[in-house]
Amino acid sequence: MRNITLIGFYFIFNCLFSQDCETGYTEINELCFHEGDLRVLQKLIDNSYQSGIDLGCEEWDPYCGSPNPFMDADDSWMWVVVDSTYFEWPGVQNGIVEPLELGLQEWNNGRLTTLMCGAYIYCQLSGPIPEEVNQLTEIETLRLEGNYLSGFIPETLCDLQLEEADYLQFDLTANLLCPPYPECSGEGNDFWYQDTSSCTDIGDVNFDYSINIQDIIQLIRFIIDIETPDYQQAIASDFNSDGFFDVLDVIQIVELIIN
Repeated sequence: MRNITLIGFYFIFNCLFSQDCETGYTEINELCFHEGDLRVLQKLIDNSYQSGIDLGCEEWDPYCGSPNPFMDADDSWMWVVVDSTYFEWPGVQNGIVEPLELGLQEWNNGRLTTLMCGAYIYCQLSGPIPEEVNQLTEIETLRLEGNYLSGFIPETLCDLQLEEADYLQFDLTANLLCPPYPECSGEGNDFWYQDTSSCTDIGDVNFDYSINIQDIIQLIRFIIDIETPDYQQAIASDFNSDGFFDVLDVIQIVELIIN
């Protein structure tokens, strides 16, 4: 086991050798990390900061926030395994959680193979799971249970082909995620649970917890390309669940409002 600070790690390896990374990889402390994997980690962090979730934090609590600000502390206990070598990876204390500070990670040949951000690790992630999650093409273990993740689970998650029946490999339980759930979500396992009290109905395109004329107007703007919906809006717009948002969804929402 090694306890190497980021600064110490940098200078030790800088004296011994330098390493050039291949295209598509970025160098951090003389190690190469896949840019696509780092982008997904950054998106998880960004979505958490942007979610605006209220955790009732007190100013004196260094562990309260989304994501957990303690991961950026210099005494953080998070670690990173790179090509079977274990490094304690304390934060840089710049006030922002960075991709390699997020949870417990394992990397092989520059690719992220394990992300442990579940229960008892206290990453405290919130907001939606990024649609770009399918860029984690080498991921083998993805533990995100016990966070505050919300919204709809992107279908792109299924591209990872994780074993949803094995909660030690893949787990999304105990979040705030909303139905409909993709088949690969793990919904069918014995431990599945989501707090859906903050979820809205399909058809509530503007997420104001009411289906009304405003949703029809917003949906029409999507249909005629005045605006481009994000993934969450696209799911909410598909009222008849046929995989598309179009005039048929408008008609059915109108019928719902009238009746």
